[in-house]
Amino acid sequence: MNKLSQVTDLDLRLLRSFAEIVDRGGFAAAQATLNISQSVLSEHLKTLEIRLGFVLCKRGPGGFKLMPEGERVYKAAKQLFTAVEDFRTDIGEIGDEMAGEVVLVVEDEVVTNPACQLPHALQLFGERAGRKVRLRVETMVGYQAISRVADGSAHLGLCVSDVRARDISTQRIFDESVEMYCSVRHPLFALEDNDITEVLLNASPYSHRGHLELKEVSLFTRSLPSGDIGLGAHAQLALILSGRDVGYLPIHTAAPFVRDGRLRAVRSDLTRRQVAVQLVSRDAGPHAKLVALLRSCLVMAHAPDLSPKPGSAPHNG
Repeated sequence: MNKLSQVTDLDLRLLRSFAEIVDRGGFAAAQATLNISQSVLSEHLKTLEIRLGFVLCKRGPGGFKLMPEGERVYKAAKQLFTAVEDFRTDIGEIGDEMAGEVVLVVEDEVVTNPACQLPHALQLFGERAGRKVRLRVETMVGYQAISRVADGSAHLGLCVSDVRARDISTQRIFDESVEMYCSVRHPLFALEDNDITEVLLNASPYSHRGHLELKEVSLFTRSLPSGDIGLGAHAQLALILSGRDVGYLPIHTAAPFVRDGRLRAVRSDLTRRQVAVQLVSRDAGPHAKLVALLRSCLVMAHAPDLSPKPGSAPHNG
């Protein structure tokens, strides 16, 4: 029998632990995010299941898997958290103050792009919103960022992935330069660019992004033999450094490895591309006022006609 005839503060805490486990795909990642031990986290889940009267998930050597009841509780819990946050925001606005938490998800390596002015945007947001608003910034693979915005677990995203999802909109805020690279372990590394013919290039296994391949590069790479799959810049970097594949990387990501002789660009005249770094948002959602403010700060910080920002550097891409 369902024992939650009333939802207490304890229930909210247990539900948040459960939702974090689902969001992170298991106990280990949730443990790091919540800063509690795995045994405590396991106890939270067990207590919640006892209070609800049914099992939420399977866990063990086979991994973590939600039961149908767990799926329904997870969705209901997310709706509850949204309602609580909306209430906090509304109360804050009654007192003419901003309060709450805004979640921004960022694709890996975007922050280190010299053209990225995210720190300046966060500074602008802080000056306008104050300390009663908490920012939560997370890094991940681009399609994960889009998924998080689409399902409402994040408010805004910064990514280069051009995967589309329902109920989200995108806005290009700056460009990222990418090139094809090979490592010192690859046969093409020792050849001059003039000796790397399209025939040779088309015989080289290519590390791609699967169904997430960017349209800016797919027209060129579709003629290359399919190699490994790397989801995210760091995954691509590891595969390319191994010598197994050639593959695309952001120029700023590859630069340190080019300088120390571990990577080289392959036929920049053929392979260099510009891809858009996009601001991803939902058409509607909680914290509308705060999200709109952060969105405007991100756009403002990347506007080309603004004066140089603190700590900015020229983008050589």
